[in-house]
Amino acid sequence: MVEVIARAANQGTALAARYDRPMPPLHFPRVQFFGRTWQEYEQIWNLRLDDLHGTRVLDCPCGPASFVSEGRKRGIDIVGCDPLFALSIEKLRAQGEADIVDCIQLIRTENPRLAGDDPETYAHDKRLALDELLDDFSKHGPAGPECDSRYVNAALPVLPFADRSFDLALSAHFLFTYAPVEDAGMLETREFDLAFHLRATSGLARVAREIRLYPCYGLDPTRPMRHPYADAVLEHLRSIGMTARYEPSTYDQGVPQWNFSIVASW
Repeated sequence: MVEVIARAANQGTALAARYDRPMPPLHFPRVQFFGRTWQEYEQIWNLRLDDLHGTRVLDCPCGPASFVSEGRKRGIDIVGCDPLFALSIEKLRAQGEADIVDCIQLIRTENPRLAGDDPETYAHDKRLALDELLDDFSKHGPAGPECDSRYVNAALPVLPFADRSFDLALSAHFLFTYAPVEDAGMLETREFDLAFHLRATSGLARVAREIRLYPCYGLDPTRPMRHPYADAVLEHLRSIGMTARYEPSTYDQGVPQWNFSIVASW
């Protein structure tokens, strides 16, 4: 943990020098189908994929991330759920490719710090993650010839899983990120307000022995801060009996002083 905090501090020094002007916040009319590689997951959560052997893991919402596919290749029991998994493989590809183009264009022009040190590699990684997801989904998704329930059409806050049926639930770049714009999120509507966040975290806590949420910072770069919902979510998890804390992350998106996940366990 000391090493993690030190790395985060070093990132902060470098990033403070790199960005010397405020960036406008990104706005979206809907949640983007925009995913990450398993290497990015390791950075986000400060874990090694291979350390998850012997556990059952939920990725919720999964989006077009490669985490489920890469984990299954290593013999790890990972399930991904997303409301877009009701779509055909063709529609998923079209949605994913369009959202990558839109997101990368906005990031480059509006807030390049979100792409870290290397925006080109960042964009390339999004396409790699989408390709990996689609290749695995075509085989093992609901309509695939080897369907094994690793991909589930479901959405927070109501999940179709039994109580404590997962050892670990990961939820990245949905909660907090798609809070309303006026609450330091990126969504132009109030669909995912604080009340939704509390219901969603209760849903995750019901199905998993441990949950991790990332990021916990506001997405308005003109107001660097911990997300205004984060403390309320942390206290909510404690109120239902979980042990909850903030844990620093080494994933670089230009906000080192607030770069934490919430980790809660029963």
